Amino acid sequence: MDRGLYEILRSAGVNFRLAQQRIGARTCDDYEAGLLDIAPASALLTMDRTAIDDTGRNIEVGHHVYRADSYSFETTLVNR
Repeated sequence: MDRGLYEILRSAGVNFRLAQQRIGARTCDDYEAGLLDIAPASALLTMDRTAIDDTGRNIEVGHHVYRADSYSFETTLVNR
């Protein structure tokens, strides 16, 4: 694939308005450990995200897990 999800959605006329994310941590189960090539009960970063377009429709819902030894998250907070 030559294009990312957001590029494809924008080219289809989707206008992103906002996204809500929850970032957390937990340990992995045996299945996740095998998929991520880590030891069972290793730390994971988690992220749940819902992206909403300018009409209020949910256009992306994701539940993600990341190896804690390979990722970090950076956020910027703005007072409105």
